[in-house]
Amino acid sequence: MLTIAAAATAIRILPAMPLPDSFYWTTRSASWPGDPLTVIACQGVWLVSMTQRVDDDIWVAHLDRHRHGPGGGPCRQCTSYEQGSAGAELWVTRHEARLREDVAKILSWQEAVRANRLARADTDPPFGWMG
Repeated sequence: MLTIAAAATAIRILPAMPLPDSFYWTTRSASWPGDPLTVIACQGVWLVSMTQRVDDDIWVAHLDRHRHGPGGGPCRQCTSYEQGSAGAELWVTRHEARLREDVAKILSWQEAVRANRLARADTDPPFGWMG
């Protein structure tokens, strides 16, 4: 019975679903346009990033990247790039309302700092790593 469950888990593929409005896939750098789409962003704010580990080629999805910064926060191992991207889309859809609030906070802070660079010292960023 264990082999049947393992086989069923191995072949299970999540269906692709469209991202909510304003959310989009992009590459990690405009300098590498041929790279796979590994970042889900909203208005320029990275929310999810996927990386492939060098040692074993396993894909890892980094969730809430905007809250924890590069390399921080919760991450999930993916069985494949396709499975990881489908799971990331599902996660974004599930957390859409909170993600939109977080993006609004970040954009508001960025605008305040852009309007007056000296305000950066007195205006706390919405998430600690951004300071």
